[in-house]
Amino acid sequence: MVPLEFSFLEKLNVVQTHLRQEINFKPAGFEELVQLDMDELDRTVNPAIVLAVSRACGDHGRKSEALAGIIQFIFMANQVHRLMKDDSDIAEELRQFPVLVGDLLYGKFFLDLCREKLLPFLDPLAQVMKTMSEGGICRWLSRGKKLNRDELLEIIEMESASLTELAARLSAELAGVSLPLQRQIEAFGRELGLAWGAWKERLGNAEVQSILQRAKEILNEISAGSQLQLQPLCEVHRYLEHQLSTDYNPLEAGS
Repeated sequence: MVPLEFSFLEKLNVVQTHLRQEINFKPAGFEELVQLDMDELDRTVNPAIVLAVSRACGDHGRKSEALAGIIQFIFMANQVHRLMKDDSDIAEELRQFPVLVGDLLYGKFFLDLCREKLLPFLDPLAQVMKTMSEGGICRWLSRGKKLNRDELLEIIEMESASLTELAARLSAELAGVSLPLQRQIEAFGRELGLAWGAWKERLGNAEVQSILQRAKEILNEISAGSQLQLQPLCEVHRYLEHQLSTDYNPLEAGS
């Protein structure tokens, strides 16, 4: 496992501890309910983007930790829903079980949204859940087909980049930065999600590095036009640059 060298590592640990506590249901643990194999990237990327943006914008409040957890609940719920199978030999209750667990995680995100008085974010979060589901539908409808690069990137944008870009923008909005700067930060988050998704789809190192280069150029633009502390954003960029530099292996990703 690659050591996480984030300036906001303490906050990230707080978020991940909260998530572990919230997903342990009585009388069973989360792992007993569904077989969701999450690697380090799955556990880290979305909350790290929220916390990096928050730190870069000078926001050290507790709401950024809550937002990081909320974003991660949405990511996990979407991943759990993908576990539902169409196999005819699966009992109906087992077929539907991932839906129940995924819905429970969506409930967790909504509860935290209420607890932390972040309800103004409900509309964009609901929109991104819709977009991610549309991406999953597009993937399902294209099963058995050979998709070209642009078609795959379109699905990746819906399934993955839509959440990372929203994570970045809402964190910037929470910190109270200007709307133009929010849009730049949102674009940075989008490119990180695209790079991560392109890597998972095995679109090739050249494609992944090209996307990460666009993200770096956005950081340069932010540096030239604002007083933001870029170190946390650069840390996340370097982390992904390192993690995505090798071929994707589901059994080893993030290790």
